[in-house]
Amino acid sequence: MKFFFILIIFIIFLTFIILRDYQIKKKKLKINNALNSNFFIQTINNLINENKYNLLEERIRLREIDAYGNEDYKKWIGNPPLDEKAIEKNIFNGSKRFKEGIPYFWEKVILKKFGSIELFFEKWRSYCYENPTIDDEIVGSIRNLETEDWFVFIASQIEKSCLNLIEKNYSSKNKGNYKKGIRFENHCMEILKQNGWAVKETPNTGDQGVDLIASINDLRICIQCKDHEKAIGNKAVQEISAGKLYWKGTHAIIVSKSGFTKSAHQLAKSNKVELINEYQLKDLEKFII
Repeated sequence: MKFFFILIIFIIFLTFIILRDYQIKKKKLKINNALNSNFFIQTINNLINENKYNLLEERIRLREIDAYGNEDYKKWIGNPPLDEKAIEKNIFNGSKRFKEGIPYFWEKVILKKFGSIELFFEKWRSYCYENPTIDDEIVGSIRNLETEDWFVFIASQIEKSCLNLIEKNYSSKNKGNYKKGIRFENHCMEILKQNGWAVKETPNTGDQGVDLIASINDLRICIQCKDHEKAIGNKAVQEISAGKLYWKGTHAIIVSKSGFTKSAHQLAKSNKVELINEYQLKDLEKFII
């Protein structure tokens, strides 16, 4: 009888331990899912916000309009594979399904930020667990979120950003600023080419703060071009410093039409970033040798 009583106590104690461990693991899993979910959505939104003007430009560029004025965004939205293995296979084989529009942005910017397809989907599944429904901008309704909805979700977030810009009349002031910046980049590129440099433009999305890369022999100069009305501050110096590492540059240069703030000069000096104007660009070698 005593043995039976001890056995019951032991079973109760063991059950308690198992249940406690289960609750702890469940709590840890819930916290981990929440952290992964927050990381996922914050990363996606940050990347979209950083590239919102370029995304809208691409949306406009890839839009097709028929003779009756009907707009078609198939090229912009694209049709990438949804399965992880199929995605990996398509990217490895250089599939055209990731060559433009939202799929291109996902591969070249978002996926690069996450580091791997596996990590992206790990964070995505956590987001699905924490957020079981989706406001589908493509379909135009709220519905249950499935794992295969990763692309619909990304496309919906990007569409929200683009539509918000359109509503805020991006096409007038901000688009003008964007085109102004492109013209200055082209101007800088022509100066460099005329003075013997081989020059490559970085992509509009995911340029990491570098507009042009000028090369001669083993020199690889990362250049940021700024056509602003006000003096350029620390942010540009921080961007080009990081961009130089990303593009494996040997030197970092910022070209500005409006000069630089005192703090920008101080930060540039400590980060070995050269700050010049467009008229000094023709003598670029003097600033790096």
